[in-house]
Amino acid sequence: MTRSGVCAPCLLAARLGEDDPWAWGELRGEDLAPGRPRQLVLGIEGISLPEARPVRMPQGKPGRRYSVPAWLRARSPEPLQDDPRICTPQVPGQLGLFATPARRFARTHAARIRDRHVPGFEAVAGHLRQMADERRIKVRTMWIWRLEGFARLALAARDPDQHQVAAEALHDLLYYGPVLGQALQRAGLLASPPPARLVPPRGTGPTRQGGQRDPELRGQCTHCLAWANDRRTLCAPCTSWSTEVRKHGGSEAECERCHRTLLLSGGMCRRCRIVVVETEVDAAQVAMVGGDQLWFAGLHAAALATGPMPPGTAAHHGRFDLKRRRARAAAQRRLSEHLLDPAQLELFAAPPRDWSRLDTTHPPALTEAAAALVADFTTYMRSRGWNTNAFNGNIRTLRIVTGHLGTELLIRETDIRALASLRPSLNGARVLNYLRLRGLLEPQPPQEPNIARARHHACSVSQPAFAAALHTFIDVLTGQSSIPSRPRRPKTVENYVVTVLPTVHAWSAAGLTDPRQITTEHIEGVLDPLCGDQAHRLHTALRSLFRALKRERLVFRDPARNISLTISRPLPASLPADRIAGLLDQLDDPRDRLMTALVAIHALLPGQLTRLLHGDLDRSKGRLRLRRPGHSDHLVYLDAFTLRLATAWEHRRHRRWPDSSNPHLFVTRNTAVDDSGPPISADTVYKTFRRLGLPPSVLRIDRIYDEARHSADPVRLMQLFGLSNHSATRYVLAAHPDKKNGPIAP
Repeated sequence: MTRSGVCAPCLLAARLGEDDPWAWGELRGEDLAPGRPRQLVLGIEGISLPEARPVRMPQGKPGRRYSVPAWLRARSPEPLQDDPRICTPQVPGQLGLFATPARRFARTHAARIRDRHVPGFEAVAGHLRQMADERRIKVRTMWIWRLEGFARLALAARDPDQHQVAAEALHDLLYYGPVLGQALQRAGLLASPPPARLVPPRGTGPTRQGGQRDPELRGQCTHCLAWANDRRTLCAPCTSWSTEVRKHGGSEAECERCHRTLLLSGGMCRRCRIVVVETEVDAAQVAMVGGDQLWFAGLHAAALATGPMPPGTAAHHGRFDLKRRRARAAAQRRLSEHLLDPAQLELFAAPPRDWSRLDTTHPPALTEAAAALVADFTTYMRSRGWNTNAFNGNIRTLRIVTGHLGTELLIRETDIRALASLRPSLNGARVLNYLRLRGLLEPQPPQEPNIARARHHACSVSQPAFAAALHTFIDVLTGQSSIPSRPRRPKTVENYVVTVLPTVHAWSAAGLTDPRQITTEHIEGVLDPLCGDQAHRLHTALRSLFRALKRERLVFRDPARNISLTISRPLPASLPADRIAGLLDQLDDPRDRLMTALVAIHALLPGQLTRLLHGDLDRSKGRLRLRRPGHSDHLVYLDAFTLRLATAWEHRRHRRWPDSSNPHLFVTRNTAVDDSGPPISADTVYKTFRRLGLPPSVLRIDRIYDEARHSADPVRLMQLFGLSNHSATRYVLAAHPDKKNGPIAP
């Protein structure tokens, strides 16, 4: 047995790496089960076995630390000697708040972080070996081993925001400082010493009671108490200020405010003057009750002019004057007198508010709830990835509305729209979406824009009788007359009114004051100069107008009843092949390519493209559902080429607007981020085809005509394109004129 209580074969097995768990357990003092397995050793002449030394020696002195053998340290999976209390590892790049205190390192400190990985240590160790060769040191291993330990301490003691070792830190390394300074300088890890005037020597800082220097106060200015990550006892601004005060005959005395004995100007030291001036108008709310706010030195230090000023006053220019103006504006801003009270009952429906006379340059103060709502709106816009500087008009609109009306009741949509229409610097689209999501918006009663424009056109007629007749006409078309009827589409109503409006203006200018004065000759007189489709549209609109007036008993007879026009309808025709070839090659946007393919291949209408929903596309089954109001849905079976275009558009949309909540299939950069989910405009579709030089209706007619020429079956056209039987028959007869006398002849 050896002195450690282990036999030599077991020590030999541990040295050969056959029982590492036992070796680590023996080193750490752990109890392991006896009967350790081991490999037999074969003795061969000429091959010597390693020396069987004990892993650890019996404990002699209390608190003794065992040294780990080099052969066992090499097999360690983790650092063995790394005491976190020695030069505690810090976050790289973190700014230091306090100055580094003076320290004294010893060899025992280096041994306790022997296995710590320190950046830059390998470079310094290489230069130490070169210096040992240059100096021809006899005890080379011991000299390098000791210097490497202190080099690891110097590198580990660096500030987290510094890559190099400070020059004054070499004094902490005992008598190894000069040699390590040369090695660090060769490795580029030694910082240049700061100017001697700004770096006081050791032991010149503030003192404690009894005259002993306090190393913990280094880095704080003794005059203004500003903190900096250095070892100065007087910051640069206080040094310059003291020089200027001495030039003007200043001397040291007791400060009237803090009662410290320092250089004074106007009866106060520099720190007290700064605090008094900054808190004279406490717009930034930096004043404290029973204390003063400290600050940092350097670029963040508070500045103050040296000239004589009465206590409690500041210059009437610069940032102090700006603080006074802001304080006066905040004091003059009060809560609005028109804040809505939820406890107040509504006596009658209030008309829309008139915001045109409001002075928006001086809005009232915000309540706590309104300020929180504006802050949440700004956070919401930033979370969506929007630049808040581009939406200051929306923030200003919400601030004005909530400042005048408060947030206790729902905000009317009409108020937001009326305020946003006052000037270009106010916007309300994002505000409406945000309030709608938060449940704080009282929506505006739905109003069809086409009907509103038709009403506006009717009000523009000078003769009251004709204006009333047009309003009655609109009521009949929308199904709101005395006799219920099927309402027409809003766009159709607007088209009828726009068509008859020039004729009504002409009759009013001719001296006619009532629709009952209109005769058949008047209608024939306005139709004779016209021809073609223009005459047909006016004739249809006039017949519908007087039929509605006759039903509502505003005229005795219908003057347009017996008037008929003979018109010629053009037959569908195909396009030349050279105009269709290479259409998609002219487009780069996947959205435009898909819209063109749906029109040119599947004969969709532009209005159907704008109303397509994202859920209508089923790529797994290759189907597209067309929703037709008043009719059954139509299924379009997509070909492989169109499916590839749809997949490309899906990828583009998800990559550009991953969080878009718009339910429509086609979106733009404006509709994709609009939480109300509006469809794209028809102009977006027509703009694509204007670049191609072909209207979408011409491409649609060419596709249906081509299918009719190949199939000659109206039923197939009805199934493929959702046509009516009359339209399908017309296409087949246009493609096959010889079938006019056949079974499908009209």
